[in-house]
Amino acid sequence: MLKKRLLNIMSILMLLGLTSTLFADGKIEVETNMKKVIGEVTSIIQDKKIAKTQRDAQVDDLVRPLFDFGLMGRLSLGKGAWKKLTKQERAEFSRLFEERVMRSYMSKLDLYTDEVVVIDDAIQVKTRIHLPTRLMRKNEKREILYKFYKSKKRGWLIYDVDILGVSIIQTYRTQFAGILKEDSFAVLLEKLQTSDS
Repeated sequence: MLKKRLLNIMSILMLLGLTSTLFADGKIEVETNMKKVIGEVTSIIQDKKIAKTQRDAQVDDLVRPLFDFGLMGRLSLGKGAWKKLTKQERAEFSRLFEERVMRSYMSKLDLYTDEVVVIDDAIQVKTRIHLPTRLMRKNEKREILYKFYKSKKRGWLIYDVDILGVSIIQTYRTQFAGILKEDSFAVLLEKLQTSDS
């Protein structure tokens, strides 16, 4: 009995040690990857010789794979609203949501001047990893928090971003709930297609 209990305790300790090591590796992976991508994006947008369409295409290729837009869309719409959709409606919503987020991201690139991006140490939050980032310009500081989860197929992916303490998922959820309260799902799709914010 005592031997069995000791084996159980040792198994739990080994599992905790393994989990801790996996997250340490995950934090390093997230930090390294984000530093690389942000460095490359910054170089592209600082190069005034690159045409806007070419710049946007290059940045899109770098940034889009970092996100799980499917999960972001489901979280933004909310479980109840998502369950009511047909397979075709889900696919169309997911496609339009992804394009809207990317349009919004690309429009922010036009506002870039000489900001410096500072990436702080990644933080483990249960089974997730948070990456605090600061956008610095002279005496101004904007805080951005990237939230990652580990996908079985694609590794660590961003599922939410807090900008100045405000979650984009929560912001979209409020917007979408407001639209669906007054209008149909078709109207929401139309707004996703035409809105840039």
